[in-house]
Amino acid sequence: MKRLTRLLKEPLLHFLVIGAALFAVYAWQSRGGDDAGSAQVRLAESDVRWLKETFALEHQREPNANELQGLVRGFVKEEMLARQAQELGLDKDDIVVRRRLAQKMTFLLQDESARAEPSEDELRRLYEAQRSPPPPPASAGGSGSGPDQKELQTLFTRPKISFVQIFFSRDKRADAAADARAALAELSQQSAVAPPAGMGDAASIKSEFRNLDARAVANQLGTKFAAAVFDLAPGPWQGPIESSQGVHLVRVTARVPGELRPLEEIKGELAEMWHEERQRNSEERYFAGLLKKYRIVPDPSVEALVAPLIDEAGGERK
Repeated sequence: MKRLTRLLKEPLLHFLVIGAALFAVYAWQSRGGDDAGSAQVRLAESDVRWLKETFALEHQREPNANELQGLVRGFVKEEMLARQAQELGLDKDDIVVRRRLAQKMTFLLQDESARAEPSEDELRRLYEAQRSPPPPPASAGGSGSGPDQKELQTLFTRPKISFVQIFFSRDKRADAAADARAALAELSQQSAVAPPAGMGDAASIKSEFRNLDARAVANQLGTKFAAAVFDLAPGPWQGPIESSQGVHLVRVTARVPGELRPLEEIKGELAEMWHEERQRNSEERYFAGLLKKYRIVPDPSVEALVAPLIDEAGGERK
């Protein structure tokens, strides 16, 4: 009994007991900490609703119980794989991921711009800003102008043209273009605007066209002919110009330029222009803020390429 009492009073025993207790508490806390700090994948009711709606759009019906479980399993699996890929750094230096993230940021900015609506005064100011010479007529194929040009053209009436033509058939002549040039030389020596009787070839094509836009001309004589004839100035005989039918000499008798359509007719187009301009300005302001936030550090060999951006951000070059 005395030995037991002496043993209980031994400092070394106290140290071992306290150490074991501390180790047990640490082990228990560590286990709880692991549970609390473990990665979580949340599945919200909105996620399940989105899965159902996506399935219904694709299959035109609601998913059954087994299909819904499969959708949830795929969603969780995708989330876990995506997170694991991020932990491994697989999203770094991936052009597809980078462009997708940039696109999502652009969509966010677009959503903010789309909420606003232009006032009547803003629409009228934008309308008055369009009072300038309208763009040249687009060819029927539309390949000569970009989307912005096409959108601008919808604000104007289409230019119209009137002309007379002399036709030279490829089927009836060995060199229709050469014959047309010879006829043009003959016409240039005459003061009369009307061609001599019998010049050119008879055809189903009429000799005079009045007040047609580029599309109407192209429908009858081809896109290239329409583009060429709208480049001609009124007055003398000119050519030869090739068409889908043959070769032509042309004299433009009148041209009516496109005019800005009435405000009430183009309010919708002006509103779209206003939204696009607002979106561009919003993106530029946001980008300017990012230039202030991030420091661009280029390699010496490409520093000249980003020098304007560094200057725009107010940074210092090396």
